Amino acid sequence: MSRDSTSPAAVGHEAFAAPLLAGCLGRLEAGERLEVLDLGPPRAANVAHLSRYRCRLGIADALAELPALAGGDAASAAPEIEAILPASLFAGAQLVLCWDVLEYLPEQGIRMLGNHLRDLARPGTELHALVAYGTSRVATHPTGYELVAEGVRPAPAGADDPGRTPRRISSGELQRLLPDWQLERSVLLRNGLQEYLFHT
Repeated sequence: MSRDSTSPAAVGHEAFAAPLLAGCLGRLEAGERLEVLDLGPPRAANVAHLSRYRCRLGIADALAELPALAGGDAASAAPEIEAILPASLFAGAQLVLCWDVLEYLPEQGIRMLGNHLRDLARPGTELHALVAYGTSRVATHPTGYELVAEGVRPAPAGADDPGRTPRRISSGELQRLLPDWQLERSVLLRNGLQEYLFHT
């Protein structure tokens, strides 16, 4: 794991560079065609950015529903997660944008999401995640991110949102909870977010 800064801080609304994501998007810039799955809401900036490439973008709009995967066994939750991320729409994903999701899920929810995303993926699929680790506060509920010229920008939480202390999931814990995904690299960014790149 490499580190981009030593000073933790609250995640603000400023754009930041995400080097691992830049590497993923480099495949698109080189002319490769990819099936991209964004777990976040539809954002004009993301659509506009990715529409420049040979890319099919699936937008799950699942940030509000995924944190409800709070318990039970995988078998009982299978219909629920299939309804949130149906294979009929999202199977064959080659790049999954898993932003502002994992720190809001319980351990079992992370396992179930990882298992389901693996079922949707192809061999060699990349999963890019942004997780609050070195930050002091995050929004109470996931708000997502958008692609901008500088890299990625957090979507603002409501003005009256008190926020909460993040769980600060470690790399080792996240790998344990995502056994079907191989951690390729992680970087601690200067705004306190941990950037991850996994692959099948």
